[in-house]
Amino acid sequence: MNTRFKIKLPVFLLVFLPFLAFAQEPKILTVEGEAQVEFPDTKSRTEVEKEAHEKASIDALEKAFGTMVIRGNSTYMKNVNTGQETKTTTNFNSIANSQVKGEVVDFSDENFEVMEGTGTIKRKKVTIRELKCTAKFKVRELADDVPDFEAFSLVCPDPGCKTTSFKDKNSLYLYFKSPYDGFLAVYLDNGKSSQCLLPYPHMPKSFDNGVAISGSKEYILFAKNDEDYFGSPALVDQYELYAEDQLEQDRMFVIFARTPIANPGLKTGIDDNMLTAEEKANRYTLPKSLPSEDFQKWMIKNQTHRTDLKVMYIDITIQK
Repeated sequence: MNTRFKIKLPVFLLVFLPFLAFAQEPKILTVEGEAQVEFPDTKSRTEVEKEAHEKASIDALEKAFGTMVIRGNSTYMKNVNTGQETKTTTNFNSIANSQVKGEVVDFSDENFEVMEGTGTIKRKKVTIRELKCTAKFKVRELADDVPDFEAFSLVCPDPGCKTTSFKDKNSLYLYFKSPYDGFLAVYLDNGKSSQCLLPYPHMPKSFDNGVAISGSKEYILFAKNDEDYFGSPALVDQYELYAEDQLEQDRMFVIFARTPIANPGLKTGIDDNMLTAEEKANRYTLPKSLPSEDFQKWMIKNQTHRTDLKVMYIDITIQK
């Protein structure tokens, strides 16, 4: 027997950022970066130079493309000079545990300078030694990530029902097709929390790392005929959208990879305060979830370290 989930989400308006279908080759910029790091006796000159070089390259990339800011279910790049923020869907590069929106192509005019001074530690004067690195870095911005699969939201279990505009109490379905085998996970985010729609809540733990998908096969998810894909109707759940205000806008994340997708630490009960006493009495429940910003950090970390993981953003509206 199917469990019918109510997806009840508070108002949170988003600005849709479309994908660039044909992005131009990123320009190479020359930017000066600098960094100063501690130079303790316990580290060799080579080790400290490497650390200073990495941090100087991060400084150059941030000057060129901005610093990353996560807010709700969106990621922004903040201009270090003007403070202006721009929403982004670009993949990130990881350097020295920092996420940056570009990569270093080459560098020149690198210079290292030992800086010495005095400080006080436990009321004793000590000599403090640091190493400063300056260099000119040739950098380029990472291109927007364009998924190589097809996915779109539906208001009925048929590809002809494609839409991103829903009404209160409409059912939600998803069309999906990939050119190759892989693992799929789907989340719906309201800016405060990310609810996991797939894997389904009633699937066993063996599905926690994504649902196995066959390449070139068409799927219509969140529908009763999902049992044809996953073997048992008991594993399949359906979703009903709910609007608390006149117009709500939320973001669906469709995540697909060739290999299993690690669970981001989902929990039950985070959003239960959204349900009324009557809804609880009628056995409505909410999918497992986690805070939006935690979900964003998890997703960016995975995109940074995995070239096989692709993400599609689908913004939907719900009208009362």
